[in-house]
Amino acid sequence: MNQISQHPVSCSGKTRNKGGEVVKTLLFYILLLFPITSLLKTKIASLNLVLTGVTVLLFFLYYFFKRFHFQQLMIALFIVGTFLLNVTKWGFHYYENNMLFYFPFLLLFFELIKLEKDEFLAVFRSKKKYVDAILLIWNLVVFISFFMSSSYIYEGETKGFVSFAGTTFLLCPTAIYVFAISLVQYQLHGKFIYLGSFFISSLCVLLGSSRTYLAVLLCAWLLFIYIKLNNKKTFPYIVVLGVCFFVLIVLASPISEKFLNTANRANTGMDPLEAFTSGRSVFWSYDVLNIFKSKPFELIFGHGVNWLFNLNYAYFGNPLWAHNDFIQILSDYGLLGLCIYLWAFGSLVRNLLKDCHMPALPIFFLVFMWLFNAFFNMFYTYFCASLSLPFFCLALRWESQFGHSFRENDKREFPRKLS
Repeated sequence: MNQISQHPVSCSGKTRNKGGEVVKTLLFYILLLFPITSLLKTKIASLNLVLTGVTVLLFFLYYFFKRFHFQQLMIALFIVGTFLLNVTKWGFHYYENNMLFYFPFLLLFFELIKLEKDEFLAVFRSKKKYVDAILLIWNLVVFISFFMSSSYIYEGETKGFVSFAGTTFLLCPTAIYVFAISLVQYQLHGKFIYLGSFFISSLCVLLGSSRTYLAVLLCAWLLFIYIKLNNKKTFPYIVVLGVCFFVLIVLASPISEKFLNTANRANTGMDPLEAFTSGRSVFWSYDVLNIFKSKPFELIFGHGVNWLFNLNYAYFGNPLWAHNDFIQILSDYGLLGLCIYLWAFGSLVRNLLKDCHMPALPIFFLVFMWLFNAFFNMFYTYFCASLSLPFFCLALRWESQFGHSFRENDKREFPRKLS
């Protein structure tokens, strides 16, 4: 499964190729709408659910029309199998309907990016006005919301900025996705105006109440700095300075109150690990213990997407999800699903960065960005977080192949394929 088969399962003709191109363009347009629709999610509850369903349908249409290889066939069979397992076990009543879409969405999207990595960059360049319009609308709406008192609410002990998203944990992944889109645009077009988008998306995190996304934001800025540097050998030294500077910014920002609250909980006798994880470690240990008590079939193939909610509700009085990708997928999709999840991430990074001759440090920050978020918050259950990671990969790929030389000669013909 490491290599994409060169022999499609379905025959491809002119009609199917044309259909695949149309679907691919529609996917590009829709995928870039998620930052805006995520801001409106609390106002129009079904908006993202409908958009996600349409996107998943377009994914399948793309693979049917364009490139349905053996690898994508196996993924499709896994998705259909897990859907039938959920319906058989839980019917059509779920604590969170999107749980049926999150993992399939990630798998299908990662496969699309691997197949169309260079073509997606070409579409980014040819549809510059559309991408700029998305960034302008999102940044303008968020900028206006900075001055609205309703954009600041208490989430637990800490008051944070939520804009129109209603919660920090929805706004932060959206902001990181906007950062990733802006980074690709900055590379392809070299316009400093995109830096404004970096700063507004960064403020969303710094004014919020999610400590996890501070680490994600730091990695995003370090990747930008790496891309910007002409002399890559100075990057390790810049990292040390950048981390120190970032810590000072965090200490001066409102989110520093979150760390003070954590320290206060530890000082009152709470277990330090429990204080640091905001109580997550308590239900993590309980969930993992019960998962490994499962029958062999359920341990391998999972319990479906309702089981963990029921488990935690029965014990803690709250239908909690895991707040950890690895525990949630192990519960919902079993050991098989967890292996597929780890393979999906590794395959994406390996495919997009192969032959890039890149030092280990920027790749480490890319992996850490995913791993830290997946472990302490959740990655695959936030569409914008899932969407952002491949774009950071594409930005690194583009920098390795062309770097500053392309921006310095903006009129040069856009290469359809990277060497």
